[in-house]
Amino acid sequence: MTSRMAFGTRLTVTYTAIVALAVILLGTVAFVAVRIALDTAFQLRLETTAKSIRSIVDVRHGRLEDMDGEDLVQFQALLGQGLNGAVLHHDGSLMSSNLAHPPATLLASLAASAGPETARVDRGTTAYVTLAIVERGIRYGSIVAWASRDTYDDAEWITLIALATAGAIVIAAATAAGGTLTRRMLRPVTELSAMMSEIEATDLGERLAWAGPNDELGKLCATFDRLLDRLEAAFESERRFIADASHELRTPLSVMRAEVELALMHERTPEAYQAALERLQRETQRLEALAKSLILTTRDDASTLPMEPVPAVALTERAVARMQPLARSRAVLLTCTSATEASILADTEMLERAIVALIDNALRFARQRVTVTLEGTAERVRIAVSDDGVGFSEAALREATSRFWRDDSSRAGPGTGLGLAIARSIVARHAGTIELHNAADGGGAVVLITLPALEPPAHSGTSRKFSI
Repeated sequence: MTSRMAFGTRLTVTYTAIVALAVILLGTVAFVAVRIALDTAFQLRLETTAKSIRSIVDVRHGRLEDMDGEDLVQFQALLGQGLNGAVLHHDGSLMSSNLAHPPATLLASLAASAGPETARVDRGTTAYVTLAIVERGIRYGSIVAWASRDTYDDAEWITLIALATAGAIVIAAATAAGGTLTRRMLRPVTELSAMMSEIEATDLGERLAWAGPNDELGKLCATFDRLLDRLEAAFESERRFIADASHELRTPLSVMRAEVELALMHERTPEAYQAALERLQRETQRLEALAKSLILTTRDDASTLPMEPVPAVALTERAVARMQPLARSRAVLLTCTSATEASILADTEMLERAIVALIDNALRFARQRVTVTLEGTAERVRIAVSDDGVGFSEAALREATSRFWRDDSSRAGPGTGLGLAIARSIVARHAGTIELHNAADGGGAVVLITLPALEPPAHSGTSRKFSI
């Protein structure tokens, strides 16, 4: 049932319950304190009356002297208003009382247990106080003062009713105030919820732009706006990716369709059919390469890489070795030089694929030479892939690692435009960076990978090199 309540209602109910608990606890403490105070005052009144009666009782010639005249007037004045008293001889017989017919038997039994100090005895609805009359160690009689507890009980009930009424009023006022306070406190949240509901998934350009104080709600709004920024950037990236992928897929499919339509229009020679099939094969291979690249890009973005320590030089040399046949077929000298023995934390297959993609890109535009160089410090490892081609254009330096981007300059060539994008994604997931720049002497393009080192270099200044 509680879970079905609105948050504001739950907050009000909780606040009311806390106030009610506090009021009940405070009322209980107050009632106990008042009860103890009333009981103490009641007993003190009886004891004071008994001691006052004792002050007007005289002992002469070894016996209690009867009260008369002024003593009797004082005795009667001390009693009344619910108080009664009696003076008894040492044998329990009645000497004097403010009542014509006091309970003599009961008084005699109380007098027998009276001591030199006042003692309280509660009997049902009546409270008793006894006091022995002792002089020089001889007991001459006793004094008994008693009163009905009805007045005391009435005072208790009045106190209880007053506390309960006040508590109910306080709880009711707290409930009303709590509801009002809750609504006022939740008003910014309600407004915030309405603003959030107006932001559609198709239009992420709106922002909350909270103008209130920089409190918890302000921080929540700022966090939500930053989330919208990231979502908008991610959605925009996906839109561009889908649009670029559609464009890349449409071109070879259009070519293949045109080839098939032309081949079916009229009879051709076997040589013409052979040429058409070869063109279809090239476009099919292009589609296959594009599909593989798209799969790799998606997998790189979504998968969790199993990291393990690996020597950077061993991983790089394996990538270079894989690309040696391609370099040999293009008559390009591919060399690898290392000046570090540092290890890195990496997914060997994925990071090797990134280095292979960089080498493949360099071989595509190199004239005679591609060089892979490793350097290391205590904090990082750098892998540089450079070629002796024409270098990157200004646009390529900015956009070459974007998906499907291909230059229109002299560095444009065959490919899907995903090689550097895949390499950038893999390097980023290894907490590294990838940078593009041209050689200082204008001798070609350089792609630099920087990765965090797992441990300080074991040897510095060493050099390893192989080539074809």
